[in-house]
Amino acid sequence: MEKILFALGSIAVFEGFFLAVAPGRIPKILEMLSKFSNPELSRIGLVVMATGVVILMVSGV
Repeated sequence: MEKILFALGSIAVFEGFFLAVAPGRIPKILEMLSKFSNPELSRIGLVVMATGVVILMVSGV
């Protein structure tokens, strides 16, 4: 449970950081993402998830 809370907190910090630092970029990124098809977005999501898992494994969390 502690690791789940750590992960959720890390995501919140990460997301909040980008919203605070570059709020004008978020709509542009969302516009760019809306041009992808659903299968392409799924593949991007899977790659990002796999990258996160590898980072967590390497860091020993």
